[in-house]
Amino acid sequence: MKMNFTTFIMLAIAGIAVAFQAGVNGALGKQIGTIEAAFTSFFTGTIVLFITLLIMRKGDIFFWKELPWWQLTGGLLGAFYVMTSVLLVPKIGIGSVLLILIIAQLSTSALIDHFGVFTGVPIQIGWRKLCAMVLMFLALYLFYKK
Repeated sequence: MKMNFTTFIMLAIAGIAVAFQAGVNGALGKQIGTIEAAFTSFFTGTIVLFITLLIMRKGDIFFWKELPWWQLTGGLLGAFYVMTSVLLVPKIGIGSVLLILIIAQLSTSALIDHFGVFTGVPIQIGWRKLCAMVLMFLALYLFYKK
């Protein structure tokens, strides 16, 4: 699937939502605690997803029994992300948390794509991607330089 305008807008809105999510969850964590805030975030998200599931009804919800174990770890990884952002946003700020997360996500995803880990189809890290990764780390350095 190629990038088109609708896809770009959806991703941009999702990116904006992540920034707001970090701030909302961080504020919630200061009020009720890290684990409690992460639980509240996932619980409300689960309710929304459940309602969406009831409305859209595509696929088989019980198919998970036949999946490889590692395909069920997304929620675990998401919980770690949410708990980490809840804990650290109040301490170092939304910008710092998201900058480090984004650099880690892009670097890791480039390696995952390079080796075709989940798709079986490698997407090589060319010199442009390598330069972009170096520039991201330079941005991180400049962001924190006093």
